[in-house]
Amino acid sequence: MNANKAGLLLATLVFTCFASVASSQPAVDPLLAKLNALPPDERHAALVKGARTERVVEWYATLPVEHSKVLIEAFRQRYPFIEVNYTGAGGGRMVNRVVTEHRAGLNKFDVLGGTSTSHVALMKAGLIARNVTPVRKELRDGFMDAEGYRVAPFTYALVIGYNTRALSKEQRPKSYEELLEPKWKSQIGLEAAGYEWLGAMIDTMGEEKALAFARKLATQNLRIQQGSSLLVQQMIAGEFNVLIDALHYQLENLKERGAPVDYVIPDPLLIKDPSGLWLAKYSPHPHAAALLVDFLFTRDAQEIYARQNRLVARKDMEWRFREKLPSRIHVISVDKWAPRYNELIGLFDKTFR
Repeated sequence: MNANKAGLLLATLVFTCFASVASSQPAVDPLLAKLNALPPDERHAALVKGARTERVVEWYATLPVEHSKVLIEAFRQRYPFIEVNYTGAGGGRMVNRVVTEHRAGLNKFDVLGGTSTSHVALMKAGLIARNVTPVRKELRDGFMDAEGYRVAPFTYALVIGYNTRALSKEQRPKSYEELLEPKWKSQIGLEAAGYEWLGAMIDTMGEEKALAFARKLATQNLRIQQGSSLLVQQMIAGEFNVLIDALHYQLENLKERGAPVDYVIPDPLLIKDPSGLWLAKYSPHPHAAALLVDFLFTRDAQEIYARQNRLVARKDMEWRFREKLPSRIHVISVDKWAPRYNELIGLFDKTFR
């Protein structure tokens, strides 16, 4: 047998072994159902007892590392016997990673955080456990699914950002419709993956009116760029003056550091689909995983998110903005748009590409 054939046979045997491990690893749904049926104090005691044996939790998420560190430190102050291994990446890459690991027989992650639009793909892949945690009763509408597979710790607002060096408060645009005026031509940026923004416009304006608006907006010679952070930096550099679908937390964080940015709160205020949080169906450390999920909805953790200028899930905590919020607030529904996401991408690309 030559070396190539021997290597191929070895790889096949290794993969088969991993796949066998994956298929024999039990789903944690029954355990979670049993734990979640306990009275709160008994449930917490059982989770702590199990986590002391597991001693570690694998957290995959899209949070910047510097933001996750603060949360991990707070979690470990409460549960010093649990080590948190954090793996960060973009939402699409993270989903691909957990699916690839599972197919290779490596069920490594315990908790996954990312864009809620990933929910359909994760469910189809069979990677998510049903976890009807008691924290669900503390959350705002739109921050959980009805079936018990997803909760969401925070979200962001979509606002109209602008460069304060180029525009005074009197000169800034007051609404989306104002940006159709000729004076804004070549002055507007738009995220190249601004699908949720278009979905929210359809929700609030009606599809016919929203698409007519989008087609007119597309004639304004927009700067269409992938990456919200890069778009903000380009706006600061003066490459254009207005970012129509800016994330409010990015602008708030930059303002705090003295950057020449500010934003207009549109009416209605558009709220991005809340960021999802899932517990793995084949979690190697289910007790520690459940404790981490619960912790991220405590007032301590939600306060950390709020200090990072995120909009938190707990309904007993106010959202913090520098200006008064409009009476109309629209939260984008992932349950509505996730099944139609490819259609929404097609509408966006047809209009703006």
